[in-house]
Amino acid sequence: MVRTDVNCMIGHWPYRKLYKNTFDDLKKVHRDNNISSGYVSSIDSIFYNDPFEGDEELHEILKGSNYHHVLTINPMLPDFIGDIEKGIKLFDIRGVKIYPCYHGYELDDSKIDILCSVLKKWKLPLFIVLSMEDERLNYLAKTSKVSEAAISKFICKNKDVKIVLLNAGIFQLSELQSSINGSDNVFFDTSGLKGPLFPIEKLLQVFDVKRILYGSMHPLYCLKSTLFLVEKAEIEEPVKEKIMCENSSLLNK
Repeated sequence: MVRTDVNCMIGHWPYRKLYKNTFDDLKKVHRDNNISSGYVSSIDSIFYNDPFEGDEELHEILKGSNYHHVLTINPMLPDFIGDIEKGIKLFDIRGVKIYPCYHGYELDDSKIDILCSVLKKWKLPLFIVLSMEDERLNYLAKTSKVSEAAISKFICKNKDVKIVLLNAGIFQLSELQSSINGSDNVFFDTSGLKGPLFPIEKLLQVFDVKRILYGSMHPLYCLKSTLFLVEKAEIEEPVKEKIMCENSSLLNK
């Protein structure tokens, strides 16, 4: 079965030097850890004035591979709908990723409603990055926290779009338990499950396994540490296979 990383990136991080940030680096760390594919986005697109320029570069890099292109969108910029449509036509994108924490908007903004209607039309999942690195390290940019109340309201409002919460912590997910369990369209990845011991085991006590997707946030995070959370968890092997392999196939159905 194909092991898939739903939260991996390539590109340049403005706050520190990344030493393994190319596609070759990503493929190698995946190959070394028996991961066959991934949903890839561009780090550069987060910070470019025109995110689409970064995605044009990413398309050329991923072309011919079995990796899935996730388009970075800032819905506060003009013609973001046109960028999505071009991404579908030119890049065969498999999802759209947004960064309210970096781009400075709320999830109840009217433009997010427009974005969700477009994604519903094209049956594309929405990847929401709730945080990246520790915000105290990124002193050059002002970041904002996405509140649990805002996420909960967004989930309840958008039942027809597949939503993937990226880098959510275990306590954050606990706060969102009722909203997530009340919606069949919401998933979260493993990249933010640092801190308390046995996070996978604890989450499986309150969430259906189908909610959990393996995501590393490579190259910002150490892939091996996120992988060990699943591989070393005291759960049955078929459950691990769902997290590592099967659940990601639900995103584009």
